[in-house]
Amino acid sequence: MPADAPLAEEECVDAPPTEPRRLLPELVHPPRRALWRAHDGGGRNYLIPIVEMAALHGIFWGTAKILGKPYADITLETMRRNLYVNGWVWDEDAFATNAFGHPYQGSLAYTAARTSGFGFWGSVPFTVASSVLWELFMENESPSRNDLITTSIGGVVLGEVLHRTALAILDEGEPTMARSVISLLVEPVGGINRFLFGRRKNDFSPVPGNFFQLMAGATSNVDNYNDIDGTRFDVPNKLEGHIGVELVYGAPQLNAGDYDQPFDYFTLSARLGISNDVLALGFFSRGLLYGDRFKLGPVKGLWGLMAGYDFANPNTLRVSAVSLGLGGVAQVPLTTQLTLDLATNIAGVPFGHGGGLTSPESARDYHYGPGAQTVFELGLVRRGVGRIGMSVRNYLISGAFLGEGVEVITYATARAELLLVGVHGVALEAFVANRASEFGGETDTIRQRATQIRLLWTVSKNVGFGTR
Repeated sequence: MPADAPLAEEECVDAPPTEPRRLLPELVHPPRRALWRAHDGGGRNYLIPIVEMAALHGIFWGTAKILGKPYADITLETMRRNLYVNGWVWDEDAFATNAFGHPYQGSLAYTAARTSGFGFWGSVPFTVASSVLWELFMENESPSRNDLITTSIGGVVLGEVLHRTALAILDEGEPTMARSVISLLVEPVGGINRFLFGRRKNDFSPVPGNFFQLMAGATSNVDNYNDIDGTRFDVPNKLEGHIGVELVYGAPQLNAGDYDQPFDYFTLSARLGISNDVLALGFFSRGLLYGDRFKLGPVKGLWGLMAGYDFANPNTLRVSAVSLGLGGVAQVPLTTQLTLDLATNIAGVPFGHGGGLTSPESARDYHYGPGAQTVFELGLVRRGVGRIGMSVRNYLISGAFLGEGVEVITYATARAELLLVGVHGVALEAFVANRASEFGGETDTIRQRATQIRLLWTVSKNVGFGTR
């Protein structure tokens, strides 16, 4: 209170605080007497994630059994063979199963532990153990090396991103039915655990200053083709619906926060293309595993070791990768209202998937193996007006494990966005995906290109697009 403020003439009476109306409080902030709440008020519990992993395995196996999947015909003998006789192999499951299904299954095991009181690193062993147990005991096929890699690494990255995103949805605004339902869909196991056992000690409030944007519109495909050994096949152009989400968590312009926990900073871009015959999904995430902030004059940013998980399935030109490498982000204030955004990352890929045409060496319609990834993003933001920018992601997928040659896949996007009314705006995007592959055998060279023009309506969290 200022020194010259007048004193109140009437006696002050403490009034009970009022709370916002909560349509579904048990999902937004669990009740004081949550079912089976831990006696210590939310510390670590080993039993809960173990029971939930067993239940998830039972659900996935039971569903496969009902659908008549051959791999679900397990017996004690198949378990014994996998444990003592069969060696670990590189499997050839469908692209969506290996590149997305297994990482998502791993994320469920991760979030089971994460929301049972374990931190980032404490949740990793549960994810790895869940994958090993599935490969050895829940399938009659030989255990898969690539499934173990993608389920463990991809599951951890995807799980932490979904966990923090769900908490951000819950905590950054007034509790509503919509927030409750969306957070539960984003992190199903975590939502159930918060309902049953209450929020744990490490269910922290999200780092402030995050940027979030929703978008919806239409995509026109242009200049799409496949070129196999010099013979070009044009792909018919068509119009698709397009929805997307962009999230920058723990943006580097903050003056508070030490970024001392894994994924205190991460970015997420999720896109879905919708047409009458296909769903094209793109999911790109990258987070700071270990690093620190830096400041050079007015320039603020982050740098360090980053981990990522990407999955993109635009018809035949597809790619997926789990990555680990060095990266950084920075914001350069040019004027009080104009800011330059920069981000870069150079990473190794322990395991990646790429391609879209049947290989002469196998029945798969993609290739896999180790490789490398680079990311470069550049943007110019005018607060309250709009932004322009570009991003380029390059993937090199080597078929060294099976002698299948090499894939080089590039995803590039140019974007111009203009605010119209408040936080509502319109954006125009040009997207190009290019694939260059070299193989031996009957099919030696493959060239593919997919080009799209997108017109989107956007709704942003703030008019600064994450800049200060």
